[in-house]
Amino acid sequence: MQKPGDAVAQFQQASSVSSLWSRLNARKGLPFAAKAVAELKEDGRDGDYVGDYKLTVWNARWQYTDNVIFLTFLCPALWVWMMNKVPK
Repeated sequence: MQKPGDAVAQFQQASSVSSLWSRLNARKGLPFAAKAVAELKEDGRDGDYVGDYKLTVWNARWQYTDNVIFLTFLCPALWVWMMNKVPK
C-alpha cells in the first residue's frame, strides 16, 4: 500500500517548474519565441514595424490607445466632481 507522503512527493515532482519546463521544451520549442515582435529593417527606407503596424516619429513612443492610463484617474475624479455638484 502506498503511503500518503509518497503520493504527495510524486505529485510535487510531476508538477514542479523544472518538469513543466522540460515538457514544454520537449514540444516544438517555446510557443512565444516563434518569431520576433519587432522587425527592424536594415536599409531604413521602409521604416520599422511592430507586427503589421508601422512605427513613425509620432507613434513610436505613445499610441492613442495608451491614453487608457489617464482614464483610470480621470473617470473617478470626474465622478467625484459630478457628485459634489448634485444638490443635497
